[in-house]
Order: sequence, then structure tokens, then C-alpha cells
Amino acid sequence: METPRLPPLLKAMRALQSVLDEYDVANSVRAGLGRSDWRCLEYLVENGEARPGSIQQALGLTSGSVTALLDRLERRKLIVRSADRFDRRAVVVSPSEAAVGLLTAGLEPLAHVTEKLCDRIGEERSAVQARQLADCVRLVEWAGARQA
Repeated sequence: METPRLPPLLKAMRALQSVLDEYDVANSVRAGLGRSDWRCLEYLVENGEARPGSIQQALGLTSGSVTALLDRLERRKLIVRSADRFDRRAVVVSPSEAAVGLLTAGLEPLAHVTEKLCDRIGEERSAVQARQLADCVRLVEWAGARQA
């Protein structure tokens, strides 16, 4: 069977996705967490507090899986559940300081080398590359929405 010919940009995007996923898996293993638990903490640290339904949608998990995941993270004191300030019947989940520290420690080596690269190529070129990567994100989101 012949391998499909992919555009070079798509091949590069897939390679980046693979190594970032491997990096996250290694971080989750070092932290003693499952991959979904780590992804949940990433989501919370990047976005702040969220309702469980938002976490469910972001991670593509079932409601029961999210409940179990949040229970695990709460037992490890990596999240805090509290009443929503706008709707006391609803719950919001926030990352704890320990979760922020765990993610910061996991991302520090990558942040360090990325900062060195940005210093080397300059602020303007770094900004251009960041916009290009953001364009790639939107492209993948668009393609995914078309499949839905």
C-alpha cells in the first residue's frame, strides 16, 4: 500500500504534535498522573477556573470520566472545587498552587530552550512564528469542524 503524499507543512505539524504529546506523556508519568489528568491540569492552568462541563468538552471525555478525574485530582490537592459565584447550584474547578507548580516545573525545560530560541531569532521573527503557529491551530480547528 502506498503512503499518501502529505504537504510538508502538514508533516511538520504532525511531527510537532507527536513530540509535544510525548513530552506531555513524560511529564504526566513523572508527576504520577494519567494523561487525561495532566491534560485537565494544563487546561485549568491555561484557562483558569472552569465548570466540569467545559472540562468534559475540552478533553473529549464522558461526564463520569470527568467526575472520576476530578476526584483523583482533588484527592491529590491539585484542584479546588467551589460553588460558582454566579450560580450557587453549579461547581467550578480551579487549579491549586501545587498544580501550577507541577505544570510550571514540567514546562520549564521547554520554556527555557524556547526563550533561548526567541532571543536568538529576535522578537519580530518570534512574533511572526507565533502567529504562524496560531494560524496552524485555526486551520486544524477548521478542518476538525468540517468533519463533525
